Amino acid sequence: RHLPMILAQEYPGDWEVVVVDDASTDETAIVLQEFCEKNERLRVVRINDKVFPGKKYALSQGVAAARFGHLFLTDADCEPASVHWLRRMAETFMAKPETEIVLGYGPVKASGAKAINAWNRFETAHTAIQYFSFALAGMPYMGVGRNLAWKRQVFDRTGGFSGHLELPSGDDDLLVNAAAVASNVAICLHPESFVYSAACDTRGDWFRQKRRHLSAGSRYKPLHKLILAMVSLSHTLHYFLFAVLLLTGFGTVSVVFIYLFRSFSLLYLYGRILPKLHEFRLLSQVPIYDTLLAAYYGAFVPLSLINNRHAHTWK
Repeated sequence: RHLPMILAQEYPGDWEVVVVDDASTDETAIVLQEFCEKNERLRVVRINDKVFPGKKYALSQGVAAARFGHLFLTDADCEPASVHWLRRMAETFMAKPETEIVLGYGPVKASGAKAINAWNRFETAHTAIQYFSFALAGMPYMGVGRNLAWKRQVFDRTGGFSGHLELPSGDDDLLVNAAAVASNVAICLHPESFVYSAACDTRGDWFRQKRRHLSAGSRYKPLHKLILAMVSLSHTLHYFLFAVLLLTGFGTVSVVFIYLFRSFSLLYLYGRILPKLHEFRLLSQVPIYDTLLAAYYGAFVPLSLINNRHAHTWK
């Protein structure tokens, strides 16, 4: 469904599209053959047997088959916002010669008025704000595979996915975590470079997706895990202590002042950032979703890390 937009990219240089057919059992191979007959730019790599969970082995074969040194990655269920996605990401590469990794933005499509869709969009935006901000602060730690680019030398230097091939997730963030430093990472926030994906249909789908992603976070560099844990802990403690101190009547005026100060600061920052991500309509829901994030950090994340037996499920 989204391959025509990939093939329609307008880029002045020489480029190709490599599609990896990861042991499909439907009519994918036939459909791809029809695409190949009409598009000389398209090449297909076929994986016959599914040996490892996730898509890392398939991606490795795609990288090995690629003819060029700059690789731009996305997923089959994702669609670029425009025909200039490739050009905008490439321009970010060319802006600084030392750039080896470009982090793009992969928002969730707005679909109807479902609460799960709004929450997906907010949580995706919040995650992007965090990893973009860390990258701008000189501590890049992750990216998302639906909109990510890196030079082949990064893949070769880090050993690709060989260190975590058994994990179904981590094809994006673990590679960035291993290879990224302050000087070799750039971010691309041009709206034409966004790559959209569909939201999870149900809460269960979202929970399973997050548990799978968390399995990769345990392999981050120790410093990154420590700082991210501190960020999550501070977020959770803010709401937990607010409730406890109010109930005990301890310093009520000061507690309310601190709560309101953070709330207004949060709204100001989101008000500046969300328009850049084309998600300004979420601003009115920030107080609610920020509270839910505290619950996510305080309850869901620890429980998932303790009991992660379903993290290897991959559909």
